[in-house]
Amino acid sequence: MSKSRKKYNFLMKLLYLLVLIISTLYFSSCTPISFSYDALVLSSVVTRVELIYYRQESPQEISDIFGNAYRRHLDFDFVLVDYLETLPKEIHEIFFEEIANLNMQNAVRQRNSPSGFSILIHYETGEFDVFSKLYVGRFSENGQFLEYLGDGLWKESFLAFIEKFFYVEDTLKN
Repeated sequence: MSKSRKKYNFLMKLLYLLVLIISTLYFSSCTPISFSYDALVLSSVVTRVELIYYRQESPQEISDIFGNAYRRHLDFDFVLVDYLETLPKEIHEIFFEEIANLNMQNAVRQRNSPSGFSILIHYETGEFDVFSKLYVGRFSENGQFLEYLGDGLWKESFLAFIEKFFYVEDTLKN
């Protein structure tokens, strides 16, 4: 093989490597889709906010690489719900302002169901959102899964958030 051919092959490999590195950096730096609530909208469409315990033993982690994870999310099972407390209407505005400051990430790796302590946000339409520490999703009034909105909060932050608005016992911290 001639010297110019070797040089050409080397430059092509170098160019290929450079394109690969740039592509990797570009695609890994893309931020995931995020979701946040709007306090004004919530104040006009929410009818009730409740603290519940959702007895889903082991929600599965699913991957949404190709955008079809919604097929594997579970519907909301009302049999698994323990209703703990309803937020007084007088506190709704403050609650909506706080929740509007949260920014949930619609990550590639998702849970297929809420679990544990969760907040139900009921809308006039009958739909409701379930907001837990690792899951935020929207459901129809009969519990059919509609939309994955994002990851919830870290455990400590979520528990602190709950304690701000609901009267909870020490068992919540366990």
